[in-house]
Amino acid sequence: MCGAFVYVYVGGVRYQIMGNGTERAEVGDLIARRPDLGSRFNIRPTQDVVTIVSEDGRRVAKPMRWGLIPNWAKPGKLPRSTFNARDDRLADSGMWRGPFKRSRGVVSANGFFEWKKPDRSKQPMYITPKEGETLQFAAVYDSWINEHGETINSCAIVTTAANDFMSTIHDRMPAILDEETVSLWLDPATTEAGSLQSILLPASNDLLKAIPVSTRVNSYKNDDRGLLNEVVNDEPADDQRQLGLFDNQSE
Repeated sequence: MCGAFVYVYVGGVRYQIMGNGTERAEVGDLIARRPDLGSRFNIRPTQDVVTIVSEDGRRVAKPMRWGLIPNWAKPGKLPRSTFNARDDRLADSGMWRGPFKRSRGVVSANGFFEWKKPDRSKQPMYITPKEGETLQFAAVYDSWINEHGETINSCAIVTTAANDFMSTIHDRMPAILDEETVSLWLDPATTEAGSLQSILLPASNDLLKAIPVSTRVNSYKNDDRGLLNEVVNDEPADDQRQLGLFDNQSE
Protein backbone atom coordinates (compact mmCIF):
# COMPACT_ATOMS: atom_id res chain seq x y z
CA MET A 1 0.00 0.00 0.00
CA CYS A 2 1.50 3.33 -1.04
CA GLY A 3 0.53 6.94 -0.63
CA ALA A 4 2.30 10.26 -0.91
CA PHE A 5 2.06 13.89 0.12
CA VAL A 6 4.23 16.99 -0.03
CA TYR A 7 5.60 19.16 2.76
CA VAL A 8 7.72 22.19 1.91
CA TYR A 9 9.53 23.77 4.86
CA VAL A 10 10.20 27.49 4.68
CA GLY A 11 13.46 27.99 6.55
CA GLY A 12 14.17 30.89 8.83
CA VAL A 13 10.65 31.30 10.18
CA ARG A 14 8.72 29.54 12.89
CA TYR A 15 5.73 27.66 11.65
CA GLN A 16 2.34 29.13 12.48
CA ILE A 17 -0.68 26.84 12.48
CA MET A 18 -3.17 29.18 10.83
CA GLY A 19 -4.01 32.83 10.34
CA ASN A 20 -2.67 35.55 12.61
CA GLY A 21 -2.81 33.70 15.92
CA THR A 22 -0.01 33.98 18.44
CA GLU A 23 0.44 30.27 19.12
CA ARG A 24 3.37 28.87 17.16
CA ALA A 25 4.92 25.44 16.93
CA GLU A 26 8.68 25.49 16.68
CA VAL A 27 9.03 23.42 13.56
CA GLY A 28 12.28 25.18 12.74
CA ASP A 29 13.87 23.86 15.92
CA LEU A 30 12.68 20.34 15.13
CA ILE A 31 14.03 20.42 11.59
CA ALA A 32 17.33 21.82 12.83
CA ARG A 33 17.64 18.61 14.87
CA ARG A 34 16.14 16.44 12.13
CA PRO A 35 17.10 17.86 8.72
CA ASP A 36 15.52 14.82 7.07
CA LEU A 37 12.12 16.26 8.02
CA GLY A 38 12.63 19.35 5.87
CA SER A 39 11.15 19.87 2.41
CA ARG A 40 10.07 16.58 0.83
CA PHE A 41 8.08 15.98 -2.30
CA ASN A 42 7.11 12.31 -2.04
CA ILE A 43 6.48 11.45 1.61
CA ARG A 44 5.42 7.84 2.11
CA PRO A 45 3.95 5.68 4.90
CA THR A 46 6.41 4.50 7.59
CA GLN A 47 8.48 7.67 7.13
CA ASP A 48 8.53 10.24 9.93
CA VAL A 49 6.41 13.35 9.42
CA VAL A 50 6.11 16.67 11.24
CA THR A 51 3.06 16.50 13.52
CA ILE A 52 1.65 19.34 15.63
CA VAL A 53 0.22 18.37 19.02
CA SER A 54 -0.89 20.14 22.16
CA GLU A 55 1.24 19.68 25.28
CA ASP A 56 0.86 21.56 28.55
CA GLY A 57 -1.31 24.18 26.89
CA ARG A 58 0.99 24.95 23.96
CA ARG A 59 1.49 23.62 20.47
CA VAL A 60 4.65 21.70 19.76
CA ALA A 61 6.08 19.92 16.75
CA LYS A 62 7.03 16.26 16.98
CA PRO A 63 8.37 13.69 14.55
CA MET A 64 5.98 10.78 14.14
CA ARG A 65 5.97 7.64 12.06
CA TRP A 66 3.28 7.91 9.40
CA GLY A 67 1.25 4.76 10.03
CA LEU A 68 -0.26 4.46 13.50
CA ILE A 69 0.90 1.71 15.86
CA PRO A 70 -1.62 1.37 18.73
CA ASN A 71 -0.18 1.18 22.22
CA TRP A 72 -1.53 -2.35 22.63
CA ALA A 73 0.18 -3.77 19.53
CA LYS A 74 2.46 -6.77 20.04
CA PRO A 75 5.95 -6.79 18.51
CA GLY A 76 5.96 -8.83 15.34
CA LYS A 77 2.20 -8.36 14.88
CA LEU A 78 1.93 -4.71 13.92
CA PRO A 79 -1.24 -3.70 12.06
CA ARG A 80 -0.91 -2.79 8.39
CA SER A 81 -2.37 0.05 6.33
CA THR A 82 -2.95 2.35 9.29
CA PHE A 83 -1.82 5.59 7.67
CA ASN A 84 -5.46 6.66 7.11
CA ALA A 85 -8.30 6.72 9.65
CA ARG A 86 -11.85 7.04 8.33
CA ASP A 87 -13.83 9.73 10.11
CA ASP A 88 -16.88 7.47 10.40
CA ARG A 89 -14.91 4.82 12.28
CA LEU A 90 -13.02 6.98 14.75
CA ALA A 91 -15.48 6.70 17.63
CA ASP A 92 -16.21 2.96 17.38
CA SER A 93 -13.14 1.21 16.03
CA GLY A 94 -10.82 -0.44 18.54
CA MET A 95 -7.92 0.86 16.46
CA TRP A 96 -8.94 4.52 16.50
CA ARG A 97 -11.23 5.04 19.50
CA GLY A 98 -8.49 5.72 22.06
CA PRO A 99 -6.35 8.08 19.96
CA PHE A 100 -9.49 9.91 18.77
CA LYS A 101 -10.43 10.71 22.35
CA ARG A 102 -7.05 11.46 23.90
CA SER A 103 -4.38 12.17 21.27
CA ARG A 104 -5.16 14.27 18.22
CA GLY A 105 -2.71 16.18 16.08
CA VAL A 106 -2.28 18.05 12.83
CA VAL A 107 -0.08 17.04 9.90
CA SER A 108 0.93 19.90 7.62
CA ALA A 109 1.11 19.53 3.85
CA ASN A 110 1.38 21.68 0.77
CA GLY A 111 -0.57 19.09 -1.18
CA PHE A 112 -1.06 15.39 -1.79
CA PHE A 113 -1.10 12.98 -4.69
CA GLU A 114 -4.08 10.99 -5.88
CA TRP A 115 -4.39 8.70 -8.89
CA LYS A 116 -7.15 9.34 -11.42
CA LYS A 117 -8.27 6.58 -13.79
CA PRO A 118 -9.29 8.28 -17.05
CA ASP A 119 -8.84 5.03 -19.01
CA ARG A 120 -6.89 1.84 -18.31
CA SER A 121 -3.96 3.79 -16.88
CA LYS A 122 -3.62 5.75 -13.64
CA GLN A 123 -2.80 9.43 -13.98
CA PRO A 124 -1.20 10.90 -10.84
CA MET A 125 -2.71 14.22 -9.81
CA TYR A 126 -1.17 16.73 -7.44
CA ILE A 127 -3.93 18.20 -5.26
CA THR A 128 -2.93 21.55 -3.77
CA PRO A 129 -4.59 24.80 -2.59
CA LYS A 130 -5.40 27.31 -5.32
CA GLU A 131 -3.90 30.13 -3.27
CA GLY A 132 -0.78 28.27 -2.19
CA GLU A 133 -1.52 28.12 1.53
CA THR A 134 -0.51 25.21 3.73
CA LEU A 135 -3.08 22.49 4.41
CA GLN A 136 -3.71 21.22 7.93
CA PHE A 137 -4.75 17.56 7.95
CA ALA A 138 -6.56 16.25 11.03
CA ALA A 139 -4.60 13.36 12.50
CA VAL A 140 -4.68 10.96 15.44
CA TYR A 141 -1.61 9.52 17.09
CA ASP A 142 -0.45 7.03 19.69
CA SER A 143 2.72 5.95 21.50
CA TRP A 144 3.99 2.38 21.43
CA ILE A 145 6.92 0.77 23.24
CA ASN A 146 8.87 -1.73 21.17
CA GLU A 147 10.74 -4.81 22.32
CA HIS A 148 13.84 -2.70 23.01
CA GLY A 149 12.01 -0.36 25.35
CA GLU A 150 11.99 2.47 22.82
CA THR A 151 8.93 4.72 22.50
CA ILE A 152 7.62 5.06 18.94
CA ASN A 153 5.21 7.91 18.27
CA SER A 154 3.06 7.34 15.19
CA CYS A 155 0.09 8.96 13.49
CA ALA A 156 -2.65 8.50 10.91
CA ILE A 157 -4.28 11.13 8.70
CA VAL A 158 -8.06 11.34 9.06
CA THR A 159 -10.10 11.05 5.87
CA THR A 160 -13.65 12.06 5.07
CA ALA A 161 -16.01 11.83 2.11
CA ALA A 162 -14.87 13.65 -1.02
CA ASN A 163 -16.39 16.98 -1.99
CA ASP A 164 -17.76 17.49 -5.51
CA PHE A 165 -14.38 18.61 -6.84
CA MET A 166 -12.47 15.68 -5.38
CA SER A 167 -15.12 13.09 -6.26
CA THR A 168 -14.07 13.26 -9.92
CA ILE A 169 -10.72 11.78 -8.80
CA HIS A 170 -11.46 9.74 -5.67
CA ASP A 171 -14.34 9.11 -3.26
CA ARG A 172 -12.40 10.22 -0.17
CA MET A 173 -10.16 13.10 0.82
CA PRO A 174 -8.23 14.27 3.89
CA ALA A 175 -10.12 16.10 6.61
CA ILE A 176 -8.72 19.62 6.21
CA LEU A 177 -8.95 21.97 9.19
CA ASP A 178 -9.01 25.76 9.34
CA GLU A 179 -7.90 28.13 12.10
CA GLU A 180 -11.00 27.59 14.23
CA THR A 181 -11.27 23.85 13.82
CA VAL A 182 -7.53 23.31 14.39
CA SER A 183 -7.96 24.85 17.84
CA LEU A 184 -10.90 22.61 18.67
CA TRP A 185 -9.21 19.48 17.30
CA LEU A 186 -6.04 20.07 19.33
CA ASP A 187 -7.86 20.98 22.55
CA PRO A 188 -7.39 18.01 24.94
CA ALA A 189 -10.42 19.17 26.90
CA THR A 190 -12.65 18.32 23.96
CA THR A 191 -13.46 14.63 24.12
CA GLU A 192 -17.11 14.45 23.00
CA ALA A 193 -17.19 12.47 19.76
CA GLY A 194 -20.06 14.42 18.22
CA SER A 195 -18.31 17.77 18.61
CA LEU A 196 -15.15 16.44 17.04
CA GLN A 197 -16.75 14.56 14.17
CA SER A 198 -18.86 17.58 13.25
CA ILE A 199 -15.72 19.42 12.09
CA LEU A 200 -14.43 16.58 9.91
CA LEU A 201 -16.17 17.80 6.78
CA PRO A 202 -15.20 17.80 3.12
CA ALA A 203 -13.32 20.96 2.18
CA SER A 204 -15.07 23.63 0.14
CA ASN A 205 -15.05 22.99 -3.59
CA ASP A 206 -13.12 26.19 -4.33
CA LEU A 207 -10.17 25.45 -2.02
CA LEU A 208 -8.16 23.00 -4.13
CA LYS A 209 -6.93 22.46 -7.67
CA ALA A 210 -5.68 19.31 -9.38
CA ILE A 211 -2.53 19.24 -11.53
CA PRO A 212 -1.61 16.20 -13.67
CA VAL A 213 1.99 15.24 -12.88
CA SER A 214 4.57 12.72 -13.98
CA THR A 215 4.28 9.04 -13.17
CA ARG A 216 7.75 9.45 -11.67
CA VAL A 217 5.89 10.03 -8.40
CA ASN A 218 4.86 6.36 -8.46
CA SER A 219 8.36 5.44 -7.26
CA TYR A 220 9.35 6.28 -3.71
CA LYS A 221 12.91 6.68 -4.98
CA ASN A 222 11.97 9.96 -6.66
CA ASP A 223 11.75 12.92 -4.29
CA ASP A 224 12.33 16.28 -5.94
CA ARG A 225 10.45 19.46 -6.77
CA GLY A 226 10.06 18.36 -10.37
CA LEU A 227 7.36 15.93 -9.24
CA LEU A 228 5.03 18.93 -8.87
CA ASN A 229 5.39 20.09 -12.48
CA GLU A 230 2.35 19.80 -14.71
CA VAL A 231 2.65 17.31 -17.54
CA VAL A 232 0.57 16.55 -20.63
CA ASN A 233 0.12 13.06 -22.07
CA ASP A 234 2.55 11.55 -19.61
CA GLU A 235 3.61 8.01 -20.45
CA PRO A 236 2.06 5.37 -18.14
CA ALA A 237 4.36 3.91 -15.51
CA ASP A 238 5.60 0.34 -15.90
CA ASP A 239 4.06 -0.56 -12.54
CA GLN A 240 0.41 0.49 -12.37
CA ARG A 241 -0.21 -0.93 -8.91
CA GLN A 242 0.25 2.46 -7.24
CA LEU A 243 -2.55 3.24 -4.81
CA GLY A 244 -3.54 6.72 -3.77
CA LEU A 245 -2.93 8.31 -0.43
CA PHE A 246 -6.55 7.85 0.57
CA ASP A 247 -7.29 4.59 -1.28
CA ASN A 248 -7.12 2.47 1.88
CA GLN A 249 -9.49 -0.45 2.25
CA SER A 250 -8.41 -1.04 5.86
CA GLU A 251 -9.19 2.45 7.18
